[in-house]
Amino acid sequence: MTRHLVLACCLASVFAAGACRRAAPAEEKTTQYEMRGQVIDVRPEVGEVRIKHEEIPGYMAAMTMSFAVKDRGLLAGRKAGDLVTGTLVVTDTDAWLSTLEKTGEAAVPAEPEESAPAPAFTLLEPGQAVPDEAFTDQDGRPWRPSALQGQAYALSFIYTRCPLPTYCPLMNRNFRAAQQALASRPDVARRVRFVTVSFDPDFDTPAVLKTHATAIGADLSTWTFVTAPREAVDAFASQFGVSVMRDPKTPGEITHNLRTAVVSPAGTIVKIYGGNEWKPAELVADLEAAATR
Repeated sequence: MTRHLVLACCLASVFAAGACRRAAPAEEKTTQYEMRGQVIDVRPEVGEVRIKHEEIPGYMAAMTMSFAVKDRGLLAGRKAGDLVTGTLVVTDTDAWLSTLEKTGEAAVPAEPEESAPAPAFTLLEPGQAVPDEAFTDQDGRPWRPSALQGQAYALSFIYTRCPLPTYCPLMNRNFRAAQQALASRPDVARRVRFVTVSFDPDFDTPAVLKTHATAIGADLSTWTFVTAPREAVDAFASQFGVSVMRDPKTPGEITHNLRTAVVSPAGTIVKIYGGNEWKPAELVADLEAAATR
């Protein structure tokens, strides 16, 4: 009798969830790093501090980046120009400063001059068409947004070397979760696509993008990774509100914000998410609504 009950339970679970049981989630690895740098900007209202930091051996090159704090008291009294040391805690899905101590003060260095003036652009708004920029996809083939005419899609901007799990890696995880959620709904999935644009074309070649896509578990039948020459990709991204800053002396140092767009089958903007607060379920709902317009 017991065996029959177990079998019935498993069969019910198969139909409900696709498996009799799920493996317990693996415990996240947690690593701590010592960081030294200078405060550039403090945003206590959102629990963030932007720091121009030295190389973090074994983890991150020297660059300027915003870091979260869970204890906002760490930001009390902190201001631009403070020299600081801190402890950066990194897990598979999160990163934050657990300590932040002032060691001195210095003048904030001037922002590096751009090698060329930033191109003029008009910020896209809902209802406007996505520019049909020429890109190259992960297979080295030409690709344009117009290739997705008739399908709704989500569009994100990343670079594969982005180190913090709450920035580009989170965008990848959210896209993957949304793609997986839609896989069980073929009626919607066949009308939806995902596009990830890299703004680091010097490093993110098609081969690198394809390796990256495989590493994060992307299904390339509905998810495309593209890039373009730096000037073109920067101009395209800026129209979505993406700000990309590079240090001319160290091209690998990229400071950026996050924007994710939902695009209609007609190729027009439906919605643009700012930052990393949005959830995969929200994206799925917006894509479904866009696909049925």
